[in-house]
Amino acid sequence: MLLMAQMPVSAQLRLPVKTIGRDSFYYYKVKKNESVYEVAQKLRVTKDDIIKYNPSASEGFVKDQTLFFPVSAFGGKTGAVQAQRSAASGAYETVVHTVKKGETVYGISKAYGISQERLIEANPSIDIAMNVGDEIVIPIARKAATAAASHGRQSEAGVIFHTIKRGETLYGVAHKYNTSVENVIALNPGLGNGSFRADDVIKIKPNTPQDIKVSKEFRQFVPYTVKQGDTYESVARSHGLTVAQLRDNNPGVDKLKKGKVIYLPQSGYEETTVSSSSATEKELERTYSGKIGSVYSQLHKAKSDKEVKIGIILPFQLQKQDPPKQALLYTEFYKGFLIAADSIGKTGGKKISINVYDTEHNLNKTDSILALPELKQLDLIIAPSEPKQLERINTFGERNGIAVLNCFSMKNDDYAGNASVIQANVPASYLATYVGDWICDRFKKHTVVFLEDPETEDKDMYSNIKNEIVARKMSHKTLTIASDLTAKKLSQYLDPGTNYVFLPNSGSRKLTSKFIGALATVKSDRFDCDIALIGYPEYIIYPKETVRQLHKIDTYYFSRFYSPATAAPRRVENLYKAKFGESMMNTAPKMGLMGFDVGLYVMKSLAGGAVINESTPLYEGVQSNFNFTRASNWGGLFNKSYVIVHCTPSGQTRYVVR
Repeated sequence: MLLMAQMPVSAQLRLPVKTIGRDSFYYYKVKKNESVYEVAQKLRVTKDDIIKYNPSASEGFVKDQTLFFPVSAFGGKTGAVQAQRSAASGAYETVVHTVKKGETVYGISKAYGISQERLIEANPSIDIAMNVGDEIVIPIARKAATAAASHGRQSEAGVIFHTIKRGETLYGVAHKYNTSVENVIALNPGLGNGSFRADDVIKIKPNTPQDIKVSKEFRQFVPYTVKQGDTYESVARSHGLTVAQLRDNNPGVDKLKKGKVIYLPQSGYEETTVSSSSATEKELERTYSGKIGSVYSQLHKAKSDKEVKIGIILPFQLQKQDPPKQALLYTEFYKGFLIAADSIGKTGGKKISINVYDTEHNLNKTDSILALPELKQLDLIIAPSEPKQLERINTFGERNGIAVLNCFSMKNDDYAGNASVIQANVPASYLATYVGDWICDRFKKHTVVFLEDPETEDKDMYSNIKNEIVARKMSHKTLTIASDLTAKKLSQYLDPGTNYVFLPNSGSRKLTSKFIGALATVKSDRFDCDIALIGYPEYIIYPKETVRQLHKIDTYYFSRFYSPATAAPRRVENLYKAKFGESMMNTAPKMGLMGFDVGLYVMKSLAGGAVINESTPLYEGVQSNFNFTRASNWGGLFNKSYVIVHCTPSGQTRYVVR
């Protein structure tokens, strides 16, 4: 607090700016349950500054309150102000994006094809923190505008981004931009399940009509003989018409007389081929309502009804007499894939063709493989982890409508903006969010103790999980471990009658060795406290003695993969040894088991349903599990399934696929 009070008021704020009257103000929208103190810390201003410019804050914040700070008082004609001026001067067009769980600044910039620097320049506050539900501005370089583009935002690829407004329909948006429903769905595979939600962003290519078959409405005339006492009002009411409709269908008939024949309007429909640009919104809705699923299936189907073609493009490095271990792991993966192929044969009446190529760990070789004419006929490619090779193959897949499965690289984010990419591993930011949610739900009555070793931290996971726990307002403490933690010191730290769950800042053995003995002892001695430990995927390969201590403590750890000690994994390993005359290498994960799971999932899904998407059922494998969701309406798929493993005090190991 002393440091806060000494902070100069002239320090520039990293917040968006708006002009009110003739003056410019930084503004910040208060989040639910935030206190004045928390906001002051977050914005790096004093409590007095907040109250000075926002007097009502002295009594606390009201719901949805926005705070304002004069730019002139906080140093500012750079940063956010420049970004706002750039947008105002016409350098950029913008679209609003609502932040979802697991999204990162990098992922969002990747999805929209802009740099992180440009995104942060337009939204300086996200350089400090970005929260679920925040609305951020996406600045996209301006191109020559078309008449249709004035409704949306022009992108560098000639495609616009449109934020769906409340009340809008897919048919109305297609009509608005002079394009077809098919074109909108083709650009946005995330609309395949018929979802069309307000505040979501979609891609549109304006002025791209096509010939479509629509149900065209025309007027029909049904005769009606007027009865005694009939009036225009009574006849219209009894036939569900308006008086205006009835009069319009009978021009020149002022009054109804008994015995007079008049004509009731009725709609007839005929199917006719027209340009989508000439179809009305009503005609589009009448034609497509109820069959969006079939349109999606036609647009995103396998290249052949009789055969599924899979390409495996990996650096086996067969040109080398003694291939490196990485090449041998790729070979083991391929062998596991072959066992899966042997176990299913024909599925869904389709032949499965597996085409294998060796990149030799050479980018030129990869390019020559992608130049082969038969590559464009593939339905799916399994790509390597090497960044440049993976990037080349992902781009090839996007240009040719071929799915690319990334099984090996966890650091590639092309799935964020490339609809062809399928990320088989849960991205770190999403995994951290999922695990954080699980901790908050499972241990909501516990106090979380963050065990922090200054020398080590899993930055991809720990900070994100911690942020989720803090954001959810869970009770928490931080215990710094510079040296070995003793049971006595730990016991003194714990309050009687309080439940604790410990979360270290990494899964390293060095850090674990500093606290595991103390935790095991305190767990045994302190009957007045419930104690548990949250761990990391590295716990899978810990030595048996360490695992025994994990059981004593009551440990839970998360992982992208897990091979239980059951018959199913052993059966696959035995088949592998029988077929290839050798055992799988002792790695985590085992690449042979991964190849088997990937092969079984891919071949059954493609042969049975032609595509892999959000509707493809959860696959629980012998080591890996797959349950895909889409990163954005126009982005690719990523696996959202992970495993929670529980080392119970009774010595059992249980696991749950989530």
